[in-house]
Amino acid sequence: MKMPLTASKEYITQTRFIFHCHVKIKIPLVYGEHVLNQCFDLLHDIDKRYNSYQSGSYFDQINKSSGTWVLVDQQCIELLEVLLHVSDLTKGGFDITCMPLLRLWGFYQSFNEDIPSPKDLQECLERVNYQTILIKENYVKIAKGQEIVTGSFLKAFAVDKVIDFLKKQNITDAIINAGGSTIMGINDNTHESWTINVSDPFKDKNFYKNESISNQCFSISGRANNNLVIQGKTYGHILNPINGLPVTTRQVEVISKKAFIGDVLSTAIFALNQDQVETTIDRLKKYFEFEYYRIEDNNENI
Repeated sequence: MKMPLTASKEYITQTRFIFHCHVKIKIPLVYGEHVLNQCFDLLHDIDKRYNSYQSGSYFDQINKSSGTWVLVDQQCIELLEVLLHVSDLTKGGFDITCMPLLRLWGFYQSFNEDIPSPKDLQECLERVNYQTILIKENYVKIAKGQEIVTGSFLKAFAVDKVIDFLKKQNITDAIINAGGSTIMGINDNTHESWTINVSDPFKDKNFYKNESISNQCFSISGRANNNLVIQGKTYGHILNPINGLPVTTRQVEVISKKAFIGDVLSTAIFALNQDQVETTIDRLKKYFEFEYYRIEDNNENI
């Protein structure tokens, strides 16, 4: 996904690789490079503290100590409470304990030539269950052999924190593009919106629409973003945590006020079976404000 079009005023940008993607931050030139450096310092701090892929982070400690209580900070508790709430609302369609499934399918191998057997899938699914994430005061425990993965939410959480930081610096016109799948823009009366180009999931390197955001986040989940090929067939990285199979949805787009909620909901809606979408969306909208657009594998839109 391309960076949004530049408005008439001059901007300064900086791009770094973090959260396994390129993150680009754009602010008005007048604020200077040092503000961008502070933004990335904040991103790196969040990456170090909470990324499940970072050794020593809170979620890494939880994973390595599965079956025992681990002391975490209040922010970790607050994240988990929202994530578990979304899991409840989607009846397990969103589940951050799905890392064993990702490993089984071979997303962390250089090559995988076999589809998991039904027996292996069933054994793996016994370790995928958000309901066994336990919270007691500032302690967290997961079941023995479970593993939490932060990929569906941490990048977006970090984007929200950077936006909060920018607003404290009285910066009201900026945009962050995190890997093309999380784009958060803030606007004022000198620059009322940002325009982004949305990729066509059926046509590589083509665009099928422009989308305008104003003090909003555009989140996108799609099979094209991360996949693997087994026996000549392409499988996307978002798995159904109930049956363990790759989801056949082609793409989901969510517009929301906060990047964290947008990314979590785009993943959750992506993983739903088609016949579950309407009732689940009704439940989610009782708690969260968002718009969504879902494209099925047959190019049918919801």
